[in-house]
Amino acid sequence: MHPMLQVLAPPGLLYVNGRFCGETDGGGIPLARDGVVYVEYRPLDPYSSGAALRLSMRGGLLVDGVSGDAYAVQWPGGLLELEFRGGDAPEETVTHAQLKTPLGQLRLLERQGSLSVGYEESGDTVLPVAGPFSELSLRTQPHPTMPLVAVTGQGGEGAFTVMCRLNQPPEVLQTIQGRPIDWAFDVSAAVSPRLQAASPSQISREWLELTLAQDHSGAARLLSSGAYQQRFASSLGEYDQVVRLRYPVPGLAPVEWGALSLAAQRIARVSAVGFVGVTDGETWLIDRVIPYGGT
Repeated sequence: MHPMLQVLAPPGLLYVNGRFCGETDGGGIPLARDGVVYVEYRPLDPYSSGAALRLSMRGGLLVDGVSGDAYAVQWPGGLLELEFRGGDAPEETVTHAQLKTPLGQLRLLERQGSLSVGYEESGDTVLPVAGPFSELSLRTQPHPTMPLVAVTGQGGEGAFTVMCRLNQPPEVLQTIQGRPIDWAFDVSAAVSPRLQAASPSQISREWLELTLAQDHSGAARLLSSGAYQQRFASSLGEYDQVVRLRYPVPGLAPVEWGALSLAAQRIARVSAVGFVGVTDGETWLIDRVIPYGGT
């Protein structure tokens, strides 16, 4: 496919190879599969600085590192996403929820795209979840030996629950990402890799996470035949993170996820992974893993 450039940045003007290409909220800009591309960004807000980049393309892929305050993600299907980070705008803090605890008033805060919990007098603890956020709440969680609180909501990777011990500041014990909330969850016990009530999308993500962690025995239990585990894992190669595909690949498979790996300085590449499954009684199991290597 013909490579396209998509720019994410605060409001500004874009120039590619010296030609004005519109504002940053415009559509994709076509690129040559091979050669050098010069991209200039001129911001319109007072908190960002402009940038001029030299991008080297080979076979539809960005091959050299990106300098300055820019980051690049190469998505499957030939789409290159270039992000220019804005400057430090005045810090704005939003209080989403408060909960009265024996240690004082616990607050759930969002500040510059990050979530944290804490008490005003003892600092905050940043939670390991990505936004954008919605449906946020705080709730106490019964436990026989320690006071716990659960932070729940929707984030950039779907539903999440973060279990915290009520210290000063609170201590994150475990994060459940992309799963149904289970209020009977015990932080002292391991979460079963066989998600009986989970959706195909959740099971597929769980398989990718377990494979990334080299827990091949746990990942094999999510397959229709555990003997396929090594073959499926080898077909993916190495990757550093599981991400939701921002730009899905048409016709790949009923269930899709992305495997992100760092390719060069400030450059990440995402490979699409498709999943086809079968139903074993009440549980959906993975029957085929389909990596997509197209550019």
